Amino acid sequence: MSKVHTIGFDFDHDYTLIGIHSMLEDYHMAFYLNQELKLYLSRFKDDLDFKSRNCSFSLYTFDDEVTYTNWSLISNKHVSVNDLALSNRNLFEKETRISYLIPEKKQVDYFIKVDGLEDEKKINTTLQKINRIHKVITSYSIDVMELKSRDNLIF
Repeated sequence: MSKVHTIGFDFDHDYTLIGIHSMLEDYHMAFYLNQELKLYLSRFKDDLDFKSRNCSFSLYTFDDEVTYTNWSLISNKHVSVNDLALSNRNLFEKETRISYLIPEKKQVDYFIKVDGLEDEKKINTTLQKINRIHKVITSYSIDVMELKSRDNLIF
């Protein structure tokens, strides 16, 4: 079990993390993952909201009570468009800003966080099934302990 020690807190990072590259919208990705992996991902009532960074990330979850696994599909990108016409600071009327949940993995479009999936064979089977989804470019396992912003995945 991996733990991060911070002042007064121990965050548990004992889960499997999968990165997905795809141009699919989040609801399409959840739909195809449900079909391929036999899950029931549904949109969580609240997004992952980072008020200090003025961004939020879509979140889909499924708690599998049969296998005792918890699945989360999280978008890695938040795109915001600001209207600059009133400020006269810029020749352009709109400014687009992209924020990332995990900035060191900007190329990843989605993360799947799975609590309770520790068998290497099951992880590889899951990756193979995800890679079969049309419009998924690739998916792969990510070592959480190598991520500087791994605490953003604690929710």
